[in-house]
Amino acid sequence: MFEFLKEFPQNREGLYIVYELFTFDNLFRLILNAGFTHDETMDFMISNCSFSALMFQERIHNEKFYSLNVVDVLSADEASVKAKFIADLIYI
Repeated sequence: MFEFLKEFPQNREGLYIVYELFTFDNLFRLILNAGFTHDETMDFMISNCSFSALMFQERIHNEKFYSLNVVDVLSADEASVKAKFIADLIYI
């Protein structure tokens, strides 16, 4: 269903790495763009992603994910390349 997720970075447990705002926002918008509601998208992400504490507070706890929309969505390829780049920088 989400072919673009093959390119997103994953941790050892197979969860998608979402440690900063840019990756969260892009992944969230890509899933919204596939026709899911905000709540369905958040359920998917909670089940399949590894979040940093900051990310959890900034987007999930404060419910700022409701303000995201698909208007600013990157292409799946661009989003996955940027997510990989950011994950690599975090590991350095």
